[in-house]
Amino acid sequence: MTRRQRKKAITRRHMLAYAGLAAAGVAAGYGGLKALDDLTSATSKPALQDIPDVVSANVGEAVPSDPDSSAWKKAKAVQVALAGQQVILPLRPEPSVPTVEVRSLHDGGRVAFRLEWADDRQDDLSIKIDQFRDSCGVLLGAYPASSTVWLMGTAESPATILQWRADWQRDVDLGFQDLEVAFPNVAFDFYPPLVNAARPLKLPDAYPKEARMWLPGWRVGNPLSQPVKQSPVHKLRAIGPGTLEAQATQDARGRGVWEDGKWKVVLVKPMTASDKDELALSPGSTYSLAFTVWSGSDRDAGSRKSLTQLGKLTLEA
Repeated sequence: MTRRQRKKAITRRHMLAYAGLAAAGVAAGYGGLKALDDLTSATSKPALQDIPDVVSANVGEAVPSDPDSSAWKKAKAVQVALAGQQVILPLRPEPSVPTVEVRSLHDGGRVAFRLEWADDRQDDLSIKIDQFRDSCGVLLGAYPASSTVWLMGTAESPATILQWRADWQRDVDLGFQDLEVAFPNVAFDFYPPLVNAARPLKLPDAYPKEARMWLPGWRVGNPLSQPVKQSPVHKLRAIGPGTLEAQATQDARGRGVWEDGKWKVVLVKPMTASDKDELALSPGSTYSLAFTVWSGSDRDAGSRKSLTQLGKLTLEA
């Protein structure tokens, strides 16, 4: 069975599960999903939700950035269905990833999300034009919210977005991944700004300040062009489709680990707002949220992604 056939099979099983719930007379919506979840033992896979309903537990200590921390046992896991993106080009009619498991913790000062999903290949390089990264994201907004917030926020209700990127994680772990990683036999003959530079020519150390003017993205501070990544998590804001931009204060943190055919990723942000239009969070309150996953081996990028419906996040007091 191919990977795509496995995904379709999983999707059909989910649809049969929903039909079975309806036939059994379980109420639709959160109530029905919770009823099934209550019947599930603690060691079983959490019940599938088609609309995320996440409770962020107050952990009483600093939230972890390590996805394997034992502290995550204090957070209730929810399994959320992902759908294709069929609104903005480029489209993804069917999800490349069918489900994602989500947990959340907060410590009164920072909120953390742990996402886990199956992926039989680790895609953490995006150097070549035909390479696409694995990635995931969390969208946060005010609650209650209109369905338009799901479309990357609105001018009246901006969305705060955290995106973890597998290639940035590799940069953080191994140092900036440059051309020699994708093309180990690359040769350097002569480049005037680097005549006296140290060899091997490795960004950023081998590039003197006078040579950096020839790399304009790096020179002007474009966060996508920086050879040194402080974090694999990018904090952004949006007020509608096509308005996504980086926030000035990049204080989100996290870590992703791929092993045994799955990604486990943590995304952490302060609960206070550091920038304009950033959502401030407080214990005991409720917010809108949605999750997104990109599969590099399925050539996901930009709006070609798998995503959940707009749900809610409740922070324990």
